Amino acid sequence: MNSEANEHLILNGSWENKNRSITAAAFTGLIVIGAVYFNVQSILTVILTSIYRAVYHIEIPGNYIDKINAVTIHLKTPILISLVVTQFIFMLTPVLWIVKRWHTPEVEKYIRLKLCSIKEIVLAVLITILLLPFCYYITNLLLNSLHIPDVFKKAGSQLFSANSGGQFIVMVFVVAVTPAICEEIFFRGYFQRTLERTLGMKSFILTGILFGLYHMQPLSLFTLSVLGSLFSIFYYRSKSLLPSSAAHFTNNFIVVFLLYVQNESSSIRISFVEINDFVGIAITLILAAILLIVYWEITSDRHTANENS
Repeated sequence: MNSEANEHLILNGSWENKNRSITAAAFTGLIVIGAVYFNVQSILTVILTSIYRAVYHIEIPGNYIDKINAVTIHLKTPILISLVVTQFIFMLTPVLWIVKRWHTPEVEKYIRLKLCSIKEIVLAVLITILLLPFCYYITNLLLNSLHIPDVFKKAGSQLFSANSGGQFIVMVFVVAVTPAICEEIFFRGYFQRTLERTLGMKSFILTGILFGLYHMQPLSLFTLSVLGSLFSIFYYRSKSLLPSSAAHFTNNFIVVFLLYVQNESSSIRISFVEINDFVGIAITLILAAILLIVYWEITSDRHTANENS
């Protein structure tokens, strides 16, 4: 018996009733929502930054590099607003509509927005933390090998850094909470969930790679794809959205926290890309692998139940 039957899903949406390809549904949703999301975000960002500059009389003179610095420093607020608005309205909302319209009225059950054991969530968080030194090292290695100018390295840091406790809370919501909800429901809850119905375990590999590509950050493609695949494993094995969301939140929260710590104390220099402790990286990578095996084992009962149904 397939997972849909085992989870007692009523699949009577328009796409289901017409017996169309389920794989095509996954990719159609990904492409359509992605196109709308990115285009609207670009337009909204231009509109909001233009209004912000006019209201606060912000001038951005100088060459291209100077403008990059100025934008990430002086126009941070409208850019972050556009990120949050578009993720909730033009990513999350269309996904929920598509699930209900194309597949089933049982939206929460379809995307697997349900409880799971605390140990699965804790393990997902610990595995993510242990994998980060390796990911940061690979990113740093790539940046150094390509001799990327510092201005481009610092652009993201300036955009997502916080200078006070209040800004830190806002940044956590924008960078950690919002993607942990919207991107997880989009990628894991819909795309992977739908793809899983035809590809099974292969779905988390493809979802992870596309998750990396979707962020359109070539220098971080490897890291994002590895993390995306890891989040997809959590979702596939647990049959719940909570472990992958917790892991996603953890990864993004650590980035925001490290940037905030560096801004608060000039004597502290913590960088999430400048890691060269090979022994430490090897140890954390091994521990992450061990815990991932443990995670795989403690979630095996759900897959055994599916196979025996």
